[in-house]
Amino acid sequence: MAVNTTKVATKVKVGLLKRFGNYLKFVADDYKAVAQETLQDITSGSIKAAMYIGGLAGLGVLYRANPTERDLETDLMESAHDLSLIGEPIRSTRADDFVDKLCSACRDGRLHYTSLGILSLVWISEYRDELDLYSAKCKHTNLPWYQWHEKVVDIGILGKFMTLNKLMKDYDVNISEWKVKDGS
Repeated sequence: MAVNTTKVATKVKVGLLKRFGNYLKFVADDYKAVAQETLQDITSGSIKAAMYIGGLAGLGVLYRANPTERDLETDLMESAHDLSLIGEPIRSTRADDFVDKLCSACRDGRLHYTSLGILSLVWISEYRDELDLYSAKCKHTNLPWYQWHEKVVDIGILGKFMTLNKLMKDYDVNISEWKVKDGS
C-alpha cells in the first residue's frame, strides 16, 4: 500500500509542477504578444505607441526622482537652519509654523514618511508607534481609514516636498509687516 501512495504523490507533484510551468508559459506568451503588438504600433507610427512610451518614460522619471526619507530629513534640517538665521520680525510666520510643526513631530516620533514609488507622502500621527496606550492602539478611537488624507502634511514628487518648498520660497518675507493700516 505504501508503494501506491508514493506513486500518487509523485503524480501530484509532477502535475503541480507541470501546471505551474504551463501557467508561466501562458503568461510569457501574453507578454510576448503585447510586446510584438507594441513593436508593430511603433513601426507603423501610431500615436497609441507614442503615448505608451511617453507614459512609461514619465513613470520612470517620477520613480527615479522620488524623494527619500533622508531627503525629507535633510530638507527639514536645512529649512530650520535657514529660518534660524532670519530675525523674527522679518521671518515668514507660515513657513516658521510649518517647519516648527514638522520638527516637533519628528522629535516626538510622530512624523512618518511613506513612499508610493512615484511620489511620497509625509504625514503626522497623533501618537508615536511605540506608545502602548489604549487610545493609541484601539481602532475605534483612531481616525477612520477613509479620512487618511487629513493627516498628510506634504507630498514629495520630482525630488521636492511641495508644501515645504512652497513655504520656504519666501521664508524671509513677513506678510504682516507689509500690511497697510486703515486710516493712513
